[in-house]
Amino acid sequence: MTSVVLIAALATSVGTMPLSADSEWAYVGGDSGGSRYSSLNQIDVTNVSKLKPAWVFHTGDAKGDTPIQCTPIVVEGTMYLVTSGHRVVALNPATGERKWTFDSRNNDARSGHARSSRGVAYWSDGKRGGERRILYGTPDGRILSLDAKTGLADPAFATVDIRSELGSKWKDAYVGISAAPTVHRDVVVVGLATGEDAGAAPGTIMAFSVRTGKRVWSFDVLPASQNPLAKGPIGAGGAWAGYVSDTKRNMLFASTGSAASDFDGRGRLGDNLYANCLIALDAKTGRRIWHFQTVRHDLWDHDNASSPVLCKVTRNRKSIDAVAVVTKSGFCFVLDRVTGKPLFDIREVEAPASEIEGEVAAKTQPEPVLPLPLSRTVFTQSEVTNISSEARSHVLKRLEAFRYGRAYLPPTREGTVVVPGYFGGSPWSGASFDPTTNTLFANTNDLPAVMANPANYLFLTDAEGYPGIRPPWGSLTAIDLDTGKFRWRATLGEYAELTKRGIPPTGTPNLGGTLVTKGNLVFVGATCDQTFRAFDSRSGKILLEYKLPASAFAAPSTYAVRGKQYVVIAASGGGYGKTFGFDRGPVSDTFVCLALP
Repeated sequence: MTSVVLIAALATSVGTMPLSADSEWAYVGGDSGGSRYSSLNQIDVTNVSKLKPAWVFHTGDAKGDTPIQCTPIVVEGTMYLVTSGHRVVALNPATGERKWTFDSRNNDARSGHARSSRGVAYWSDGKRGGERRILYGTPDGRILSLDAKTGLADPAFATVDIRSELGSKWKDAYVGISAAPTVHRDVVVVGLATGEDAGAAPGTIMAFSVRTGKRVWSFDVLPASQNPLAKGPIGAGGAWAGYVSDTKRNMLFASTGSAASDFDGRGRLGDNLYANCLIALDAKTGRRIWHFQTVRHDLWDHDNASSPVLCKVTRNRKSIDAVAVVTKSGFCFVLDRVTGKPLFDIREVEAPASEIEGEVAAKTQPEPVLPLPLSRTVFTQSEVTNISSEARSHVLKRLEAFRYGRAYLPPTREGTVVVPGYFGGSPWSGASFDPTTNTLFANTNDLPAVMANPANYLFLTDAEGYPGIRPPWGSLTAIDLDTGKFRWRATLGEYAELTKRGIPPTGTPNLGGTLVTKGNLVFVGATCDQTFRAFDSRSGKILLEYKLPASAFAAPSTYAVRGKQYVVIAASGGGYGKTFGFDRGPVSDTFVCLALP
């Protein structure tokens, strides 16, 4: 049974913080542009270490190791979240008391992406006392609309079955929705998570009326006209990480995944447009405005796994509206939001040919000159782990069977060591942006993977299962978008058992996102050590390390109720961190909300 534990009574407001729009967290990304920034500053660098639990919410429906990757939203006095059991729940944001629950009756057998859900979207007709809706995309491929006040299904909205929208051919295909839907005015857009093998369903971008559920427009991510060398229709390529929107310009921005199948491009020769792209679409019609491809003919599962971030860059004292995307391949691309022109130079790096007969790898790959790579992009013997002589010897012995030593080495039959690996680089959580300093914050991984054709999913590890590359394995980086240079870089995460051996903190693999506030703080869970952290956004100094019941593979949100600021994070463990052995902690069903005492 769902339970609420009120750990600390609500205290008198600290300071005088009037309610404003910033007191809400109306989007999973904080705002429509996905900045994950809040101007709340009651919690700041001087007092963040004093944070205590305000309430803890147990969902009561944990399913195996299904992760809770949801970022709660808070709108008009109510918090909305998704549980690991795929229930939508409304809570009192000040106490954690439940208002209503809706069971989506998700079919786990028809769900992928670790059956994860990252949240919901809110829509209002803008009228006082008018219609308020919660839109939820299920892992088994449906869009639901609920009355935000009651949790009852909206009778005017016909539940969308994505497989039916794609066509009868895909009625049994792997098609799901992992990211929160994106609401832009009166349409809702979802990112499709489809298969990554041969015969995968297409990742078509589709928009639906929030009032009726009828399709408004669609955009074919991998049209035949753009892929004339392909031997047939190409699947996948969906914007499964979700979208951000520029409401003023009526523009929708998507970062798309790779074409199927992973590691084998013989059936999809060519660049595979518009896979692995940052795309700007007309939100009203779905028409492509511009695109920029970050990986050509992807052979490494380096799909763009995180949604873009709308931001600003100052050049010659002029402010330029921009959009940035951090990628699995370890880069940060910053483009003019209107034109799609890169705001930092792009160099073309020569890429090796494939040893697989019939495979034609792209001759070059694009890399930004600035910012510098956020993760290592080449694996050599000098990068082999150094945490012990035993660990190093074990990895060196394994390397005898694999190909490595250059960037963009295609997969081989035996296996190619690739950095970043399947997690990235940047994981699905992406980046956050502080508009007061034009600083982008991104958490990233350095995890070598062994990629082969036929496909496998293996990491290069030592005998104990730790990454086979020298630390750090997880990092948090602050990027000055005006100059493209790093403001600071910090190790993110710690394996306590290695610290006890005298090894400096190594960082851990991370699968969650950041939150930046006007209090000069960057909050992040993400790591495999069951810890929630706060960093000084100006220096990178750690100011808070709060132990959680499980690792927090989600992005936090913050809001205020009656002048009191709260920070909430889902802490469940499980998911791919558990599957690949990097998360060695428990699995939980918990949302933890912190506030000043």
